[in-house]
Amino acid sequence: MEQKKKTKIIIIILAVLLGLSLLVLAGTLIRARLTDSDPGAVTVPDNLITPEEDTGTEDTRTPGSGTGTSSAPAPAQSAAAAQKAATIALYNKHPEDNTPFTVGNMFPGDSETKYFCVQVSYHDKVTVHYKAVVRPGYEKLAQVLQVRVKLLTTGETLYDGGIAAMPQSLTHKLASESSVTQELYYEITAYLDTSVGNAYQSQDLIADFQWWVEETGSLDSPETGDTSRGVLWAVAGVCSGGLLLLLVLHKRKEGEADA
Repeated sequence: MEQKKKTKIIIIILAVLLGLSLLVLAGTLIRARLTDSDPGAVTVPDNLITPEEDTGTEDTRTPGSGTGTSSAPAPAQSAAAAQKAATIALYNKHPEDNTPFTVGNMFPGDSETKYFCVQVSYHDKVTVHYKAVVRPGYEKLAQVLQVRVKLLTTGETLYDGGIAAMPQSLTHKLASESSVTQELYYEITAYLDTSVGNAYQSQDLIADFQWWVEETGSLDSPETGDTSRGVLWAVAGVCSGGLLLLLVLHKRKEGEADA
């Protein structure tokens, strides 16, 4: 009788372990599926949003160098409402991404701001590149349209000048000894100076905002470092399931022998 009680307890423990393993494994698979799907949009952290500036009255701006560093402090918190950022994912199977940007019917002094969250899955060292490419047929507004590109993660202004004169690449370097997924928040504002003539008011512009990483060998899968626990639970589930099956078969044989 004592041996049968111990066997029942072991069977119950193995059954519980098997159930937990299946639940964790299912959760891991669901999470991986969601990661592979369109990431959609995220909310920009409040402490990264800076107060709006009067872009229409400034006339002393100089274009940025096109290269970012990580030494500048983060901007002060703003009282503005929460902003949504479109997500751009860069990883080993997807080292570049592109999103269209459209403005139109702007008056002198008008501005439009968009936010982007670039999620980079990598190890070692990579350089994140950004550029804006005006589509053919929209060159007129590009002659006077100004663009300010801020990397909110560090507080830097990567570029502030005419969209037609933007460098071929605005860069920011990342480094990590382990595999990580790091987020870079960009604030991109298109605006017209108050000095712009009325001839540009009815003009539209479509540009492609492009992000990419050239060090593809240092890019990882977005799931890197997240599936190891799922694998361990899967192994535990297989082992516990096998032991449970052996105990059930052994108990059945004992029952047949007693009969």
